[in-house]
Amino acid sequence: MLHKVSKLRGFHLVATDGEIGHVEDVLIDERTWTVRYLVVDTSNWIGGKSVLIAPRALGAVDAVHRTIQVALTRDAIGNSPSVEAADIDPAETIPTVWIL
Repeated sequence: MLHKVSKLRGFHLVATDGEIGHVEDVLIDERTWTVRYLVVDTSNWIGGKSVLIAPRALGAVDAVHRTIQVALTRDAIGNSPSVEAADIDPAETIPTVWIL
């Protein structure tokens, strides 16, 4: 089944040993248009950082319950690289400002 990337924001990640965080963003490779990482906010579980999870670790997506199964432990997710380690264009990190 296809899912809109924008709808994945807020989905909770369920590791092999329990819930660990929620999807904050999705990083797409602009050359290949493939999903490179999910940015996962783990601030409620391991001290407030955003980590990168590769798509190969993802399992079932439950759109009704807004969860994504992940084939990693909570500890492995907590030790994943932080979002600061990603090669993100600095312009992409600037918040959108609307002037009315």
